Amino acid sequence: MARLPALKHRLALDSGKLGIVIFTVTAVATLALPVSGWLSARFGSREPIGGALLLALAALATAAFAPSLGALVAVAAVMGAGLGVSDVALNAHGIELERRTGRILLSPLHAAWSFGLLAGSALTAIAAAAGVGVRVQMPASAALFALVVALAAPRLLPGTASEVESARFALPRGALALPAALMFCALFIEFAAMNWSAVFLNGPAHASSAVSAGAVVAYAAAMGVARLAGDKLMLRWGIGGLAQRSGALSFAGVLLAVATRSPVPALAGFALVGVGCAAIVPALFRVGGTAAGVSQGAGIAAVATAGYLGGLLNGPAIGFLAGAVGLSAALGLVAVAAAVITVFGPKLGSRA
Repeated sequence: MARLPALKHRLALDSGKLGIVIFTVTAVATLALPVSGWLSARFGSREPIGGALLLALAALATAAFAPSLGALVAVAAVMGAGLGVSDVALNAHGIELERRTGRILLSPLHAAWSFGLLAGSALTAIAAAAGVGVRVQMPASAALFALVVALAAPRLLPGTASEVESARFALPRGALALPAALMFCALFIEFAAMNWSAVFLNGPAHASSAVSAGAVVAYAAAMGVARLAGDKLMLRWGIGGLAQRSGALSFAGVLLAVATRSPVPALAGFALVGVGCAAIVPALFRVGGTAAGVSQGAGIAAVATAGYLGGLLNGPAIGFLAGAVGLSAALGLVAVAAAVITVFGPKLGSRA
């Protein structure tokens, strides 16, 4: 994500074409949801998750050498397949860990995801500042994190019924309609911050490549730290109060970035977005998995499907709107999503 400005510049892409690349990653990841369930049912969870992450890392290394938009889109499809197979299965895996241990774990597990994003974006910022090109840095990063996957994947639990049932498409109904709608908005914001923050700093905010990569660093660092306290805040405020505060922080962060179009306030703004997104996403996964009268798997699948749809639409929606009215104005869609969470989040109630 932090190297998107460099890839955009190297292939002379406009925001609309870059939106196609981003759309491809999320579209294929969404289509991979039922594939993840089939693989987990057939092989257990460890091999599909480890193999899928290695596939995504192979795509990361290859993206640096893509000679054209078409080639980059093909690589993006491979990356999306790897991320899609692993993502929902890992979330269900976390809920299964909660069930087995009797502990609240999802927010700290999502914090680990944020710190992974932080590590990748920090390495990118350092590489950009040192003048290291994408054809060196991206393959080197892929090799490093492939080693991490090889060491960590064997420690996963074997496949569970929860994993298999949850990794599929599901339409949100009844008690799941509101949390699914809020997950749509939350992942629209989250994907937009990851995909477009560095592009925004490198464009409208006129920041250097190193400072632009720092947008993802600021976002990931703030999100990771906030997620360490996310479950305690949910117990204190309830899910409704947590959602309202999350939406308000994200709204304020986006407004700060686009109103100033200056590097330092923009970095602070995307850090605020990271804090706002931190606890709401794992909390909504838990709401889906524990909804009354709905099986755990169906609940997770419903909110995950809605969330992926939000992530799916952010690339083309912001990309093509930016082509018409500019990226600063297009990011107003993120503010709208944050406002929806702020207004409707309290309707989730006070339950933790």
